[in-house]
Formats: sequence, C-alpha cells, structure tokens
Amino acid sequence: MNETLFAIYFPIWFALVIGTWLFFRGRDSAFKKRWYRRVSAFNVTVIVGMIVLMAIPMSLPFAILGAAMLPLMWIPIYRTRVCLACGKVCQPENLITPQKFCSKCGAGLD
Repeated sequence: MNETLFAIYFPIWFALVIGTWLFFRGRDSAFKKRWYRRVSAFNVTVIVGMIVLMAIPMSLPFAILGAAMLPLMWIPIYRTRVCLACGKVCQPENLITPQKFCSKCGAGLD
C-alpha cells in the first residue's frame, strides 16, 4: 500500500466534507438544485479515485472492485432531490425510488 496516499486520504476526505458544507451553507434552493449533483459527483470521483490509487500496488482485484462500486455510489446522486420550497436535500427512499415529497415541509419534489 502506498503510505503517502493513505496519509493524505483522510485530510482530502475531510477537506471535501468541510468544503461541501461551506459551499451549500446558506444558499438558496435553486443554487443547491443546480450544483448538488456536480459537487457530489466530484466528491465521489475523488474518494473512489483515492481508494483505487491506494489499492493498485496491493492487489488489482481490489482496485477493480472499487471501480465497480462507482455506479452504486452514482445512483443515489441522481435520485437525490432538492426541495425548492425549503432547500432541504432529500435522499432517496431506497436505491431506485426517489422521494416524492419533502420530509421537512411536505412540498412536492420534481
């Protein structure tokens, strides 16, 4: 395992979490709706990329498994809805079915 990549994985993950939180904090719902998928896709790509880079020297099957899990992480990104009434990010009920109504204010989600 590449110890350098392992040592910087968690600081990168922490920077993504804090950066995403600051990026969406206090923004209007239209901004969140427009940027949520792009920011989430970037975060998933960076994290999976770091896992694959750490695993390649150790074993190629683990890297292939990490790359194969990318679609399973990608599906919830496209099933997540942003409520235009209150700005809440509504996660899907299960892997396939997105929420139809906001859990915070009850408004319909498109």
